Amino acid sequence: MKISAIAIVALAACSTQAFAASDTNRTIVNLGATNTGYVQVAEGFSQPCKYSLVYLPDLSQPNAKAMMAVLLSAQARRAPVTVTYDMDASGICTANLVASQ
Repeated sequence: MKISAIAIVALAACSTQAFAASDTNRTIVNLGATNTGYVQVAEGFSQPCKYSLVYLPDLSQPNAKAMMAVLLSAQARRAPVTVTYDMDASGICTANLVASQ
């Protein structure tokens, strides 16, 4: 009985787990905003992000605005970027850090 309860808890923890990744030297090919910002890179992301996009947090927040500014600057300069993000169980990837080189 205890083993089955532990197995159920472990399975539930795995199904809601987010996967983190950091991809460097990426070239921006698509950058935009709908309700939130998003970025797509030529080399693809190391995680299987849904629609091959990494979304930015809510653009009304200062950190997301700063991320978009970094990405816009990098795109204009054709500079490579580093994108660190989390992928949820449904494949949606959300950035938590961006940097240009």
